[in-house]
Parts: sequence; structure tokens; C-alpha cells
Amino acid sequence: MIFRENGRKPVAALALLLSFIFSLLLLQRRHDLSLPINVNKITHTLKKPTTAAKGIAPLDTKQIKLPEASIKALLNETLGFEKVYVINLPKRTDKLDAIRLSASVTGFNFDVIEGQNGADMSPKAVPGPFNDSPGRDAIVGCWRSHMQAAHTIVNNRLTSALIFEDDADWDISFRTQLLHFATGSQWLLDTPSGKIPHSPYGDDWDLLWLGHCALAPIKTDPRRFVLENDPSTTPFKHRFNLGEIPDMTIYDNTTRVVYATDGGTCLYAYALSYRGAQKILFHLSMSYYHAPVDFGIHDMCKDHSRDFRCIGVFPQMVDSHRGAGSSSKDSDISKGPEQDRKKGFSYNIVRSTRLNVGHLISGEMDKIESQWPGEVPEMEGGIKVSYREKLE
Repeated sequence: MIFRENGRKPVAALALLLSFIFSLLLLQRRHDLSLPINVNKITHTLKKPTTAAKGIAPLDTKQIKLPEASIKALLNETLGFEKVYVINLPKRTDKLDAIRLSASVTGFNFDVIEGQNGADMSPKAVPGPFNDSPGRDAIVGCWRSHMQAAHTIVNNRLTSALIFEDDADWDISFRTQLLHFATGSQWLLDTPSGKIPHSPYGDDWDLLWLGHCALAPIKTDPRRFVLENDPSTTPFKHRFNLGEIPDMTIYDNTTRVVYATDGGTCLYAYALSYRGAQKILFHLSMSYYHAPVDFGIHDMCKDHSRDFRCIGVFPQMVDSHRGAGSSSKDSDISKGPEQDRKKGFSYNIVRSTRLNVGHLISGEMDKIESQWPGEVPEMEGGIKVSYREKLE
């Protein structure tokens, strides 16, 4: 089923919106982006009552119900995963430069998974009859690129890895968002109180779907970890998704939810555990398969007989960026009408890191831009979280 929330509109203007965690990272990295994060200092600060810049909800540490070890892991340079990867075609050095810069001001490092060109692949290397598909080479290349990410996790016996596509963008409060997401995922994964899980996101997950263009909830699991009063939540009328999404009409304009998912579309950012990567390779590479890779991962989440456990978030925390200049640069898979943009935009992201990267490098926090100025209300108090066993 396909459900649209609204049309995508490239809108940007000025507004001052900051996040506590990011400010700490920026102060440390303003003069030397290669400095390591002082995790002990940040964790110590999290124990104290915090305030935020004008117009921004302060980070209420009482709402971050995580063991200290999990908080430390989430604040490392791989965002609580063993590795972070970005899939990038070697010819798209422009995209690699842009996401490398965005990661540097957010305070994390990544390695590159070399994107594959489907035209260069032997027909014997694909697990099904892709040959008659429209855009066959792009679909096969994308499929193999994501298989290569799973292969790398298994080959290196990584406990987990976060995988971005190279046009991904996120809010400048991304690290704070991850703290809240981890709180929700640990609860959804039934982490016992007082237990320190191996992963700061909880144990026994296969996939965490952070960046997508639609993500369906499991209809038989009504649990929701609810984040209200969240200034990084895209206003209703600017949300755009291509697929099934949770019913958000029961919440206000500034609410985000974390939930068990039956799968979605688009793979802007997702994490795989070691076990999850093994299952991806088995079902989508060793077994008979011939569809776009996100369709296959959607089906793995949806088919519960495959024991593939997926946790997601809506509105999404990561989406795609469309840069200034010719729209022909946007995608290496599909082509649309060409147009010339004076300024770039990002879907479903309030305070785009890419659109603000110049201000972040210069420390010009008073110039941080929201894509929808005046439409994200002033926040009274911090983000409010609740654990809901059933839909209201």
C-alpha cells in the first residue's frame, strides 16, 4: 500500500535551534575537528541538570533511562556501533566530500563501502532474473552495494554497524536523538531494569531503521515509545513518505515514536547486527531474489517466520539531501525532470546538518537555519517521554 502524507517542498529560512549534546561536541571540535570526543566529560555533564539555548527544549537527563555504559557507548565516534559505513560510488566524490564534512561536524567517523555498478557485474553473480527489470543496472548495483555492507560486517565479525547512503542528511541534534532512540529500543527489546546490554540500543535486534521514506508498524504490536515536545520533529504538512506509516493523528505536531516495524522503503540509514547481516546475505544473496534491495529488507521485517527483528522510528531521523545546482546530480538510480536549484534542501529534516554545515564549522550558532521557520513551536521544558503499551 502507498500512502502519501504530503508533497516534498524545498523550503529553508532562519531560526535558532540548538541541541545540548551537539553544542558540547562543537565546542570541542571548533578549532580541531580531529580531536577525540571526551566521553567522560560529556557523561559527567549529563548527570547534572541542563539548560538549552533560547527557543530550544533543554535535555532532561531524567528522561534518558539508560545505563551509564550505554550513554558512553552512544557518545563514541561510531555512535554506539562497532563501525559506521557510507556506501559511495567512486565516481561520486562530491557526495563523499559532503557527507564526510557533515559527519565531522556531528562528531563521528566512517569507513567507505565502495558502491557497485550493476553493468560491471556478471549475470551469474545475481540471485535472480534482474535482467528484464527497468533500470536493471542501477537496481542491481544498489542491491550489491548493500550486500557488500552486510558482507563486510560478517567478514570482519562486527557486532554491529550503521550504514548510510551517501546522500543522507540528519538534524544537528542527531546525537541527542540517538540517546532517545536507544532508550526506546532498549524498552521495546525488553531489556531488564538495571541490566547493561551488549549494545547500547539493546540486544537481540537485527535491524534498526533510522532513515527511510516510509516505515510500517507491526499491527499486532501496539507498543510505542513516545517522544513529545520534540523540536526536531518535522511539522505534519512538510512530511513526505512513500508507503505505510504509523497513525500519527493521535499525537500532536511535535511527537516522534519508536516502535517495532514490519518494514519500509528507502535505506538512507540503518544498522545491522552481526546476526542481521548474516540473515541479509542468506535471504537476499544466497537465496532466490530479484527486486530492489529495500523491498527485500521490507519483506524480511514483515515475514516473522524469518526471525528478523526490526526497530524503527517515525518521523525518520535521517532522510536524503538534494544539493544546490542541477537536479541531475540527485540520484544514480533514477532520473527525473532536470531543474537548477539555487539552494539545496533535505526531506523531513528540521535543522539540516548539510544546510548548516558552514555555520557549524564557523561556530555561528546564532545563524543556524530551520527549513520551516516559525512552524516549529517554542518548546516549554524538555522532551517528554512515555512508554505506551497500547494505542490510545
